[in-house]
Amino acid sequence: KLDRCDEFEANGIYSRRNQQWLNAIVIGGTVSFALWEGTESPEGRTAWKSLDSMAMAAVTTEILKNVVQRPRPSESDNPNLWRQGSGNKSFPSGETANIAAFVTPIILEYQQEHPVVWTLSALPVYMGKARMGSQGHWLSDVLAGAAVGVATGYYATRRDSPLLLELTPDGVFVGLKHRF
Repeated sequence: KLDRCDEFEANGIYSRRNQQWLNAIVIGGTVSFALWEGTESPEGRTAWKSLDSMAMAAVTTEILKNVVQRPRPSESDNPNLWRQGSGNKSFPSGETANIAAFVTPIILEYQQEHPVVWTLSALPVYMGKARMGSQGHWLSDVLAGAAVGVATGYYATRRDSPLLLELTPDGVFVGLKHRF
């Protein structure tokens, strides 16, 4: 049976609080680093690509949640319920998508010179497990969220310039280290 959720775990490593902390650290850290570095360094460009990827993943998952309207495991024990009304937003997992969207550009950029970067893959795995443990998502929600994050990360990495910086035809340089 593909669709399952883990036994409820309110405390410990998979607690909801830890999930929220990880998400906040990833988003806040990436925004801060991208603004600090700008687009002048390879690391800064990668951070902007992660931000692009996370933004695209957030939009994609929100659209899918509103179309699919699947109840969370905490709301129903039946994973086969779809189109159950606008309050049902289990599919796909937005937080798993966000973490996968964050790590994918970093892995793709640095995998050749620093293979240890693949250990970042543990972050979306952790988030998926934690979301199932808090009864927030079914396994298929988590897998779909991870797929969205990887897809947006791949797309963002293949672009020459970040989407979030294409505000003018000439491009925009953003960063606290850049002299204006």
